[in-house]
Amino acid sequence: MLPKKGRVTKNVFHSINKEGKTFHTPLFLFSYIKNQSCQYAFVAPKKVFKIAVLRNKFRRKGYNIIRSLPVKSGVGVFFYKKEALTSSTLEIKENIIFILKKAGFYE
Repeated sequence: MLPKKGRVTKNVFHSINKEGKTFHTPLFLFSYIKNQSCQYAFVAPKKVFKIAVLRNKFRRKGYNIIRSLPVKSGVGVFFYKKEALTSSTLEIKENIIFILKKAGFYE
Protein backbone atom coordinates (compact mmCIF):
# COMPACT_ATOMS: atom_id res chain seq x y z
CA MET A 1 0.00 0.00 0.00
CA LEU A 2 0.94 3.59 -0.49
CA PRO A 3 1.37 5.79 2.56
CA LYS A 4 -1.74 7.78 3.47
CA LYS A 5 -0.35 11.04 2.09
CA GLY A 6 0.32 9.25 -1.21
CA ARG A 7 -3.33 8.30 -1.71
CA VAL A 8 -6.07 10.48 -3.18
CA THR A 9 -8.60 12.02 -0.76
CA LYS A 10 -12.35 12.35 -1.39
CA ASN A 11 -12.19 16.04 -2.29
CA VAL A 12 -9.36 15.53 -4.75
CA PHE A 13 -11.13 12.48 -6.20
CA HIS A 14 -14.23 14.53 -7.02
CA SER A 15 -12.20 17.34 -8.56
CA ILE A 16 -10.31 14.84 -10.75
CA ASN A 17 -13.58 13.37 -12.00
CA LYS A 18 -14.97 16.81 -12.85
CA GLU A 19 -11.92 18.66 -14.20
CA GLY A 20 -9.37 15.97 -15.03
CA LYS A 21 -8.15 14.65 -18.36
CA THR A 22 -8.54 10.96 -19.19
CA PHE A 23 -6.66 8.20 -21.01
CA HIS A 24 -7.93 4.76 -22.01
CA THR A 25 -5.97 1.54 -22.26
CA PRO A 26 -7.25 -2.02 -22.55
CA LEU A 27 -7.05 -2.47 -18.76
CA PHE A 28 -7.58 1.02 -17.32
CA LEU A 29 -9.34 4.33 -17.52
CA PHE A 30 -6.97 6.95 -16.06
CA SER A 31 -8.14 10.39 -14.92
CA TYR A 32 -5.55 12.91 -13.79
CA ILE A 33 -4.68 16.52 -13.08
CA LYS A 34 -1.18 18.00 -12.97
CA ASN A 35 -0.35 19.04 -9.43
CA GLN A 36 2.66 19.48 -7.14
CA SER A 37 1.69 16.58 -4.88
CA CYS A 38 2.17 12.94 -5.82
CA GLN A 39 -1.08 11.05 -5.11
CA TYR A 40 -2.67 8.06 -6.84
CA ALA A 41 -5.70 5.84 -6.31
CA PHE A 42 -6.97 2.57 -7.77
CA VAL A 43 -10.67 1.88 -8.15
CA ALA A 44 -11.91 -1.68 -8.69
CA PRO A 45 -15.64 -1.37 -9.46
CA LYS A 46 -18.09 -3.82 -7.96
CA LYS A 47 -19.62 -4.28 -11.41
CA VAL A 48 -16.32 -5.73 -12.68
CA PHE A 49 -15.01 -7.51 -9.56
CA LYS A 50 -18.02 -9.14 -7.90
CA ILE A 51 -16.11 -10.48 -4.89
CA ALA A 52 -14.58 -8.08 -2.35
CA VAL A 53 -11.46 -10.23 -2.10
CA LEU A 54 -10.76 -9.67 -5.82
CA ARG A 55 -11.43 -5.93 -5.57
CA ASN A 56 -8.93 -5.62 -2.73
CA LYS A 57 -6.39 -7.86 -4.44
CA PHE A 58 -6.35 -5.80 -7.63
CA ARG A 59 -6.22 -2.51 -5.74
CA ARG A 60 -3.22 -3.81 -3.76
CA LYS A 61 -1.52 -4.92 -6.98
CA GLY A 62 -1.87 -1.44 -8.41
CA TYR A 63 -0.62 0.30 -5.27
CA ASN A 64 2.42 -2.00 -5.05
CA ILE A 65 3.30 -1.36 -8.68
CA ILE A 66 3.01 2.42 -8.29
CA ARG A 67 5.10 2.30 -5.12
CA SER A 68 7.95 0.56 -6.97
CA LEU A 69 8.06 3.10 -9.85
CA PRO A 70 9.95 6.43 -9.93
CA VAL A 71 6.88 8.60 -10.43
CA LYS A 72 6.98 12.38 -10.83
CA SER A 73 4.47 14.67 -9.13
CA GLY A 74 0.86 14.43 -10.28
CA VAL A 75 -2.54 13.30 -9.06
CA GLY A 76 -4.40 10.48 -10.77
CA VAL A 77 -7.02 7.77 -10.42
CA PHE A 78 -6.85 4.39 -12.17
CA PHE A 79 -10.21 2.71 -12.86
CA TYR A 80 -9.96 -1.00 -13.67
CA LYS A 81 -11.86 -2.39 -16.69
CA LYS A 82 -13.30 -5.90 -17.19
CA GLU A 83 -10.26 -7.06 -19.15
CA ALA A 84 -8.09 -6.72 -16.03
CA LEU A 85 -9.71 -9.83 -14.53
CA THR A 86 -7.75 -12.14 -16.84
CA SER A 87 -4.53 -10.12 -17.01
CA SER A 88 -1.27 -10.84 -15.22
CA THR A 89 0.63 -8.52 -12.90
CA LEU A 90 3.19 -7.88 -15.65
CA GLU A 91 0.46 -6.73 -18.07
CA ILE A 92 -0.98 -4.44 -15.41
CA LYS A 93 2.48 -2.96 -14.76
CA GLU A 94 3.07 -2.36 -18.48
CA ASN A 95 -0.29 -0.59 -18.80
CA ILE A 96 0.41 1.59 -15.76
CA ILE A 97 3.86 2.57 -17.10
CA PHE A 98 2.37 3.35 -20.54
CA ILE A 99 -0.31 5.57 -18.98
CA LEU A 100 2.14 7.41 -16.74
CA LYS A 101 4.51 8.04 -19.66
CA LYS A 102 1.66 9.37 -21.78
CA ALA A 103 0.54 11.70 -18.97
CA GLY A 104 4.13 12.86 -18.34
CA PHE A 105 4.39 11.47 -14.80
CA TYR A 106 7.03 8.82 -15.50
CA GLU A 107 10.65 9.34 -16.52
